[in-house]
Amino acid sequence: MIRKLVLAMIFGAATTALAADALPQTTSAKLWADFQKAPYQHPNIPNVSFAGYAFGEKPLPDVRVVANVRDLGAKGDGKTDDTAAFKAAIDKAKATGVGAVLIPAGEYKLSDVLVLDADGLVLRGEGDKSILAFTKPISQVARGVNGSWFGGLIWIGRDGARATAEPADPAAAIDLLSGAKQGTFVVEVAPADAKRLAPLVGKTLTLTWTGGRTGRDLAKTIAGHKSMDAYDWSSWSAYKGGELVWTWANQIERIDGNQVTLKKPLRLDIDPDWRVRLGTDPSYFIQNCGVEKLMIKFPVTKKAPHLKEPGYNGPFFNRAAHCWLRDVTVENTDTGLNFTHTVNCTARGLRIIGRENHHGTMMRTMSHDNLIEGFKIESRPHHGINTEGTSSGNVWRDGVMNGTFDSHCMMSFDSVRTNITITNMGGPGGAGHHGPFVGRRMTHWGIRVTNNKGEWIAQPALFPMGAIVGIEGTPLFLKDTNLWHMPPGLDKGCLIADIGKAPVPADLYEAQLKLRLGK
Repeated sequence: MIRKLVLAMIFGAATTALAADALPQTTSAKLWADFQKAPYQHPNIPNVSFAGYAFGEKPLPDVRVVANVRDLGAKGDGKTDDTAAFKAAIDKAKATGVGAVLIPAGEYKLSDVLVLDADGLVLRGEGDKSILAFTKPISQVARGVNGSWFGGLIWIGRDGARATAEPADPAAAIDLLSGAKQGTFVVEVAPADAKRLAPLVGKTLTLTWTGGRTGRDLAKTIAGHKSMDAYDWSSWSAYKGGELVWTWANQIERIDGNQVTLKKPLRLDIDPDWRVRLGTDPSYFIQNCGVEKLMIKFPVTKKAPHLKEPGYNGPFFNRAAHCWLRDVTVENTDTGLNFTHTVNCTARGLRIIGRENHHGTMMRTMSHDNLIEGFKIESRPHHGINTEGTSSGNVWRDGVMNGTFDSHCMMSFDSVRTNITITNMGGPGGAGHHGPFVGRRMTHWGIRVTNNKGEWIAQPALFPMGAIVGIEGTPLFLKDTNLWHMPPGLDKGCLIADIGKAPVPADLYEAQLKLRLGK
């Protein structure tokens, strides 16, 4: 019996080694050298150096204080309902045009959602001694909001707690002429349209791709590898009227004739088989709002059944650009932080503590080029750090966490998780009609697993044209059938490098940003 067990272990290890050897192998040093030669066209490593507030080029701002909740009647004694005083302080700040609401140390009882619905508004505490103690979940104070995956008790968005879950169609959009390729910066428009765009230089605008199954398939392009053709694309609910609609955002740098130079390189081609439109509404995203230096506390409750969470949710950024969260602790939450249809926002110094919860962080509904860094997830989330809804260009870095890398279906792509220590627990989510687990170029670089569990993190069959680099604390997880909403097959073009040792560079985002800025 012992001999059979030993032989089985040897055979299993040999089979695993052979399977791993059959995958594309390289080293982190070679990958990085190849990336530097063509930083916007690498087939497996996306360029995420533009992620975060102000494209990572400026520090998070320290805006001046224009209102103090104590001056408007807040007691901060943990007993008095201070909601009215907080709303009055936010209104005062809004009347000034831009500025911070100061929340001095104290525990503030709050019974309603706090809404930042104008550019330039900031909630600023004095560290963890400034405690916002919300008594009700979002589902009780915002009609029609499903707190399991939407909304938060601090709500940053142009339309406040009345906003819908899906992005609106951009108004008065301009068609882009075909020809520009992924990774390039210049697109062309008709001469008359170039004149319309002139006042919008420096503004953040939407770009929307619409493509069906005839000609070049937009969804399969995002999927990235021929093995993904076997997916049942007809089952994906994102197809509306036989077409997939994908919305991104960028900033116009300059206009020369009918050529428009963008701040960020194109994530997809401007292809004749797809209609690509540039929005012209500079107010589409709320901008330059922040939540910083405070603690959010919810009542001590048991975790609700999955998908029945009432919504004791931390900050919710909806249709936001160049906003930030800085040094915020969230206790006893359902979801600690939610980015929904956001672009170039930064969350730095987020800490989630307390009971078991649904999500650590969420990245939903076509959110792009956001940065979550310096985070600690000490609670035990069911899903961990989430991404979904064809979100792209996002970065999670420099974190310590419980949970897993929750690629929540709906085919997020071109994103990086790097320099993270994780106790891999829980699992991913996403319904069967929500599309593939992920799309192309998802990169895990420099991940330290504390509990020898590689599933969802070091599993190459899940990451088409991706890269798994410098994973320590677990071997590759080589299951290639019964995958999470992915077709079978181990080799989907995912590159493998430096398993069992630290990669060089240690932090892919940091290295890319320094490369782009010449530092």
